[in-house]
Amino acid sequence: MTKILTAFLTLISITTITFAQAPSREDIDKAAVEHDKANVAMMKKDNETAYNHLKNAIELDPTNSSFLNSIAYMAMQMGEPEKAIDYLDMALDLDKKEYGDNHPNVASVINNKASVYSSMGDHKKAVKHYKQAYDIVVAALGDKHPQAELIKNLLDQESVK
Repeated sequence: MTKILTAFLTLISITTITFAQAPSREDIDKAAVEHDKANVAMMKKDNETAYNHLKNAIELDPTNSSFLNSIAYMAMQMGEPEKAIDYLDMALDLDKKEYGDNHPNVASVINNKASVYSSMGDHKKAVKHYKQAYDIVVAALGDKHPQAELIKNLLDQESVK
């Protein structure tokens, strides 16, 4: 029970920080520079440097879901899938508030969560998330859209594991 309460209080404090304090224009600009530096480091295959720049970016601008998606990817590369899920949950919250529950951007984050669960060997959660992402994309863009076809292929592959 103590662990659950601690996790809940931590989540509340992160959410409060994320949504209560809008970043200044200066911080947003600095965060964009950090994100650009992270992209350069990723191209150089310097994951540790990229990860550090992304941490700086989200500290400066925790309201940017693209930065959160990027750091989730890097967390996976660094062998931290649980952190990746946490970052994706934050991105998902932001995108749902911005676009609603049934937007392709929301589906993209859910799809990324499915990929993390798949890499962790949690195929049941991966299938659930791929299916949810697929349903959103099909409703918004149709089943012939490339994003729908990609997610459908991932869903089919995951379903046989």
